[in-house]
Amino acid sequence: MVKAISIELPEEITELFSKKELEISVRKWAVLELVRAGKLSSGKAAEILGMTRWDFMDLMSDQNIPMADFPEEELERQIKEKAGA
Repeated sequence: MVKAISIELPEEITELFSKKELEISVRKWAVLELVRAGKLSSGKAAEILGMTRWDFMDLMSDQNIPMADFPEEELERQIKEKAGA
């Protein structure tokens, strides 16, 4: 299901995009921010944007969004575990 919304943007921004380009850019931004906040999975995000999961992972990398976000303690535990193996 898709829900239409309306937002107001300065003319300086809207002049730089076609309506379709702006819709795609805003959708991509919203999806990326939801993934960054941990509110949306990468698989669902890829589906929403109509791309493969691999292409979405490349997009995440381009935007400096980590594929996994572990607490520092968990990373330290995993490092120690691997070092002892």
